Amino acid sequence: MKLYCNGEDDIDKEEIDEIKIEEMVEKILEKKEYWDKKCKNLFADEFVDWFNEEKWVKPEYAEIYYETNSIEEVEKKLLKIIGKEDTEEIMKNNFLTKEAFKKLLDNEDMEITIDLTDDDENSFSITMYERLFFVDKMFYAECNFNGEIDEFYMD
Repeated sequence: MKLYCNGEDDIDKEEIDEIKIEEMVEKILEKKEYWDKKCKNLFADEFVDWFNEEKWVKPEYAEIYYETNSIEEVEKKLLKIIGKEDTEEIMKNNFLTKEAFKKLLDNEDMEITIDLTDDDENSFSITMYERLFFVDKMFYAECNFNGEIDEFYMD
């Protein structure tokens, strides 16, 4: 997990109230598992069915396929990350399960950004990447400290 403030990981301490930032970071980290699970469930519920309907789930679309030109390499990588049953669903049926998608998201770091330039200082964003299968897709959730997700999207 990476933590950014105002979109920068090199923070100028003179420009921000360190105590305020520390409090915000503590609040987020206290509920890290909550946010991790909530975002993954939301992204899986909102996007997986669409991926399947749009027929985006094919081994030939995997980033590793573009790198190696090998379906076998895609299968090996998927087996390692999501297991045999979910790999077979993708390889044979071009079907992605929600649980497999969550495992793919687990394979990458979660990024949390606190934007102090925002008028609402009670918010932060969580970004999750999926680089293996969907070729560097990013999933964003705009969150608040009340435990809610205000907005989400994929890029």
